[in-house]
Amino acid sequence: MNNSIQLIRYQDCPSTPWKNGGGSTKQLLISPINAELTEFDYRISIASISSNGPFSLFNGIDRQLVILEGDGVELSIDSHEGEKQINNLGGEERILGDTDTTEYKRLTPTDSPFGFAGETSITSQLLGSNVIDFNVMTKRGAFKAHTQRLSIDDIFIEEQIATSNNYPNEHHSTTDVPIIQILCCLDTMTWEHNGKLIKIMPYDILVFQQGDGIRLKTTRPSRLLKVSITASPL
Repeated sequence: MNNSIQLIRYQDCPSTPWKNGGGSTKQLLISPINAELTEFDYRISIASISSNGPFSLFNGIDRQLVILEGDGVELSIDSHEGEKQINNLGGEERILGDTDTTEYKRLTPTDSPFGFAGETSITSQLLGSNVIDFNVMTKRGAFKAHTQRLSIDDIFIEEQIATSNNYPNEHHSTTDVPIIQILCCLDTMTWEHNGKLIKIMPYDILVFQQGDGIRLKTTRPSRLLKVSITASPL
């Protein structure tokens, strides 16, 4: 099944400048393949942030963010406690205790992935040098993503076996099985594929299905990001 594994080279992906001039984004993967940014199932991208500014809003999208390079960012997150409600006459009235609060969160290259709703109003401020970050987006209600950091010292072997074979006595929904998985290599390593050795450069991604086996080698401690995307139950 190894023939279904796809290698996407970071250097081959075009870079798109942001409209506000605050950075640029390389889109590595989007589904469907010709989807627009207003309507997609899931998307993987890597962005370069060169100045302070607001995040773009993505309605109906769940997001996960990982800082890859740079000193990091401080996020100002607007949260509204007690939203406006519509009364029976069609007018608006305030709920008692309605307050606008701002939460602050620092993200650095050592932090775990940060998840948030795409509608959330967030402004980022650089803590120092320019930042490169890894973005996972999924269509809420249809797909979910789990992003984790991995470390290897020598050989990393990913062998995916169907959950139903592992747990014959337990109830497992097909939605538990990832429809697609992504490995983003953060360091240079070697991929053994069909008897060949292929050099994987930083930020290249491997896209594979359930049941595929992946064998990566490295000569020094190396880092990976693994994204598992599952279909949400209807």
